[in-house]
Parts: sequence; structure tokens; C-alpha cells
Amino acid sequence: MKEKIMGTFSAGVASMKKGMKDSVDSCKLEGKIAEQQKLIKKLTKEIGNLAIVRLEAGDEMCPEIMERYQAILEAKAEIESLEKGRKVVKIVCPVCGHKTSAKMNYCGKCGAALRENENAAAEEAAENTEISENEEV
Repeated sequence: MKEKIMGTFSAGVASMKKGMKDSVDSCKLEGKIAEQQKLIKKLTKEIGNLAIVRLEAGDEMCPEIMERYQAILEAKAEIESLEKGRKVVKIVCPVCGHKTSAKMNYCGKCGAALRENENAAAEEAAENTEISENEEV
């Protein structure tokens, strides 16, 4: 009876060892596959970069590549156009001198109210204009 239990136990341990070995082998295999897929992706990107360098140098390639290269050039031109519109007008805070977006109401550095200062400066300029007009009259 003891021998039967030991035999069953040994068979169970052997089966478990085989299952664990199979799992480890499977994980190793998956890792190797992932490494090769990563290499393929890297090499594909390098091929694309080399093709673009050749295209920029004036080389001709098959129509499919030329079509995609033209699409890249159009996308770059669109990005350049969009970036021109993205530039933000900056104003200088009269309190601390920090440059901030003209769309802001308050300075991002010191918290000074930019709109009030702008309006006060405009009103002061208007008052100075009225005074000088009165003086001339």
C-alpha cells in the first residue's frame, strides 16, 4: 500500500515537474518571439528612414513609395501651416516682467491682473489724449 501511494505521489511530482518545465519553455519561447518581433519593427523603421533619406536626396522609387512620400510632404506642410497658427501672442506683466499669453487675465508668475492693467493703461492714454486736446483749445 505504501509503495502504491509512493508510486502515485512520484507520478504526480513527475507530472508537475513536466508541466512546470513546459511552462518555462513556453515563456522562453514567447520571449524569443517577442525579441524577433521587436527586431523586425526596428529594422522596418530603419528601412523607412533610409528610404526617406534617399527620397529627400532626389532618388526615385516605386510608385507606391513615391505616393506615400508625397503624402508625408503634404502632412509636413500642413503641420508647418498649423504651427504658424499655434503661436501665442505674449504680453509682459507690468508688475514682474514675466511674459505670458495675451489671452490670460492674470500673470502666471505673480498673479497681477493683466486685463485691469491693460485697461488702466488704455484709460490713462485716453486721459492724456483728452488733456492734451484741452490744453490745445
